[in-house]
Amino acid sequence: MKVKNFMKKDVITVDFNTPIMAALEIMKQNKIKRLPVTKNGKFVGLVTRAMIRDASPSEATTLSMYELNYLISKMIVGKIMVKKPVTISPEVPVEEAISLGKKHGIGGFPVIKNKKLVGIITESDIIGVVSDALGLGEKDSRRLIIDASGKRFGYLKDLVEVLDSKNIPILSVMSIPKSKKGDWSLILRLKTRHVAAAKRDLAKKGFKIT
Repeated sequence: MKVKNFMKKDVITVDFNTPIMAALEIMKQNKIKRLPVTKNGKFVGLVTRAMIRDASPSEATTLSMYELNYLISKMIVGKIMVKKPVTISPEVPVEEAISLGKKHGIGGFPVIKNKKLVGIITESDIIGVVSDALGLGEKDSRRLIIDASGKRFGYLKDLVEVLDSKNIPILSVMSIPKSKKGDWSLILRLKTRHVAAAKRDLAKKGFKIT
């Protein structure tokens, strides 16, 4: 799964000289939190709702309403934008976008190819990818959690054999580390409404269903 398969290609952008309140209105109308900024047709930065909020004068200001409105009307996105935002290539795996988001504490990335803006991928896009990968949108699916701590080599083979014998397709498999190093929980999403028989057979194989 690469970024290019899930990014938004029709990117809404604003010009460097766009007033900040006009940019905010564009975000509100399109229900988005960030806008790539261009200058002479080239990508030069990123502006977000939070940046506009932080740039606006404080409510505790001693300026008059007229002065306040005048100052806000003169502010442009080019003066408050991030000039070198974290970007990502369309060719990298979606997992890298998730890792970058966690590392930098941000929820969206302009997608750049050959120094040109070709898309944008945000937290909502990534959540959609993860949801699909985990089979969360599948009807008639069930989740099974197994304590995989200290399991012997080849336990996945035994697990699959049991589910195959019951004709239960596996939609997704995810391992979650526990607090103790080396201990894991295995989370399965199965394409079935009925897991009781599979749980019994898994227990016979030594699997602990938690």
